[in-house]
Amino acid sequence: MLNGVIPCKGILADKHIAVQGVEDIKHMVFTCKRAKLIWKQLSIWSRIQPILGFDRSGSVLVEEAIRKGGKVSHLNAIGIAELILTGAWYILWERRQLVHGEQIQNPARSAMSIATLTANYMLSNKKDKTKIQNGWKKPPEEMLMINVDAAFDIDSGSGGTGVY
Repeated sequence: MLNGVIPCKGILADKHIAVQGVEDIKHMVFTCKRAKLIWKQLSIWSRIQPILGFDRSGSVLVEEAIRKGGKVSHLNAIGIAELILTGAWYILWERRQLVHGEQIQNPARSAMSIATLTANYMLSNKKDKTKIQNGWKKPPEEMLMINVDAAFDIDSGSGGTGVY
């Protein structure tokens, strides 16, 4: 699924860019020093740590975190799955920036960015949609309602109207 997409040490070594050992998704997202600091700043390391012994595969660990679910009460009850998925994406995104020589934030600011992105995502997905109160209503029998439509094509300089 993610074969060769993430610039981890194994991929970089294959391209003769890195000469150190293989670095997997589990390490990049959960167990490297920077990732641990970010999860600790988000105060969810205690929830991630027990999952780490579940499997050696990073994607299986993410799946297990999603399966367990739950809410993070100190972050306005955002979902743990959403926070971990956003955090994993953000950590990998910052890693890509670092690989390309760009500056990245310190772990505390990264954690704050992850929390903000996740909270905004959760707010945007709320089912509390505004209902239209004043939709179209059929006119009474003794009234006539006219619908006029028009269009104009600037390239050809022509237009048209219609009355319904």
